[in-house]
Amino acid sequence: MPYYVPIFPASSVQLIVACKERGNEAYSKAKYPQAIQEYTKGLSYFTTTASPSLSASSEDVKDSSDPVHLLTSLLSNRSASYLESGKMEEAFADADEVVRLRPHWVKGYFRKGEALAALKRYPEALDVYQEARKRDKSSKPIVQRLVKMNMLIDNMNRGLVIHQLLSGREICQKSVFSPINSLIYDFAHQLRNFIYVVADIKSKDCVLVDPCWDIDGILKFVKNEGLNVVAAIATHQHVDHVGGLPPSPYDKYGVTVEGLKLLLKRLPKIVAYVNANDIPAICKINPDIPVDRLKPTEHLQVISLPLGAANATTTLQFYHTPGHTPGSQCVLVDGCRLLSGDTLFIGSCGRVDFPESNPADMYTSLNQILGSLPDDVIVLPGHDYGGEFTTILQEKKHGLLRPCSKEDFLTAMNK
Repeated sequence: MPYYVPIFPASSVQLIVACKERGNEAYSKAKYPQAIQEYTKGLSYFTTTASPSLSASSEDVKDSSDPVHLLTSLLSNRSASYLESGKMEEAFADADEVVRLRPHWVKGYFRKGEALAALKRYPEALDVYQEARKRDKSSKPIVQRLVKMNMLIDNMNRGLVIHQLLSGREICQKSVFSPINSLIYDFAHQLRNFIYVVADIKSKDCVLVDPCWDIDGILKFVKNEGLNVVAAIATHQHVDHVGGLPPSPYDKYGVTVEGLKLLLKRLPKIVAYVNANDIPAICKINPDIPVDRLKPTEHLQVISLPLGAANATTTLQFYHTPGHTPGSQCVLVDGCRLLSGDTLFIGSCGRVDFPESNPADMYTSLNQILGSLPDDVIVLPGHDYGGEFTTILQEKKHGLLRPCSKEDFLTAMNK
């Protein structure tokens, strides 16, 4: 049975390559519709012919005149552009065709895995990433995706979903019709905050952790997921986690960063769980916030989803971890996922040079509190400073959970 492979007239090579280069340039500037248009134009030059096999196309060939290589490169790039545009089915279709045409090329499997993950088909994505790993055992992104898929599958098996929202990705989309918001969103993009939605699959109840920057965007995401917000949690007092009056130079525009104050207005029946030590500072940068709806938390206190239900299955436990601020807290979800706020990052910790910070407290929080957690706990930090997640074990090996004397830690923090 013949296998159909792509061909194109020799005279079209330069035109196709030019389309690819223009598409790549548009993609690099986040102009994804334009990139899709260019890649699609390049693909239009191809036709197909019958061939007994794909043996004529080798992975060692880098010549742009090779039809299979050039076509799959265009499809792979268009798949990435579709994914960035939120067109997951189209991204999957292109990536699937890449794998069919070029079964030894790792990038096709990676693109297909990305599309399947975006479609929330996590077990299938895991299988595809494993195929990618067979073709490139040294790729760190592939290893990270394998860990992430296993985490997401384990979450589902627990009846749990944790959505990790990022400014410029799920929320804080800039618009020419709202220039002031766009300026604030620029600030958000620089700080790269993660906002978390922790949901119980069965009840659809969810808790928002550090809801900030774009409250309506967060609530739109929650609605699209079919979830019901029953509470909020603030990991600490800073404006990029709770909203309020922004620092210079953004304060000159006379606007505030959206956060807890607006959320509590939008959802009048919920409360926000905050460590008592940070409540005064939150109120200072959020005048008129309803203080009675800021519910103080205690170290090791537990709340569960569904809230107040006798058969609650998803637990959230507060760990008071002062240092970055007096009331910094982390949230341990189901005993296996740590939302670490600005206490613990990948390879580092939150700043301790603010007036409200205390380096000695940070040492205790890291070494005695977080360092005592099980090694396999996955850490989900408050900012995208080098990645989406790490583990307690990784931070014990390579980060600030490594054994260290208090004197050495304080010396390092004061440099």
